[in-house]
Parts: sequence; C-alpha cells; structure tokens
Amino acid sequence: AAMRAVAGTPEGAGRKALPDKINAVAAMSGLKLTGGNTRSISKDTLDKWLSPSDESHPPSIPALLAFVAATGDPAPLRAMLRAVGLDVMTAEDRRYRDLGKLDAEMKAARKRRKMLEAGLE
Repeated sequence: AAMRAVAGTPEGAGRKALPDKINAVAAMSGLKLTGGNTRSISKDTLDKWLSPSDESHPPSIPALLAFVAATGDPAPLRAMLRAVGLDVMTAEDRRYRDLGKLDAEMKAARKRRKMLEAGLE
C-alpha cells in the first residue's frame, strides 16, 4: 500500500517512468531486482508488485530499496520496518535527536556548574 501511494496512479506519468528509474538505480548499485537472471523490471512487473489484489508477486528487499532510492520517498521502507518494530530515521529526525542530546548535555553541565559554585562558597 505504501509503494502504491508513492508510485501514484497506474496511468500517471510518474508511474510510467518509475521502472526506468528503478532499473537505473539497480544498474548503478549492482542490485538484482527479481528472482531470475534479469537485472531490470518492466512496467508490468511494477504493476504486479503494486497490485492490491495480487499478493503473489511481492518485491524483493533489494527491489524495495531500489524503489525507495528511485522515488526518494522512504515510506515503503518505513512501513516494512514498522511491521517488525523498527523505523527509519530521517535527516530531520537526526537533527531533533542531536538537539535533544545537546539540551541534555547543557542541562547536565549547568547542574555540574551549580554544584562546583556551591562548593566555592
């Protein structure tokens, strides 16, 4: 479902161009997208991956990674990871984490400073 949302409508220009983008990512990365010897996918294969009524053709993990890289949207990877209790940390998430960590360090430093100042009195 997350992949379908990212890919857009079957008739849309974005979905029609998506196999070429996925194939380019796979070629650059040396990824094998399917179980066979083929290193590229067709629009038909993409449509099978995205079909809500056909669960017999799920993409492989390397194919999912190529999809995410081609679209620039981590939502499908996030959905897969959340299914096993994990998540994706975005650049914004890392900035907030770093700010929170810095806040905690500054608070601890202020507390140490007060303790040292109290010892000087």
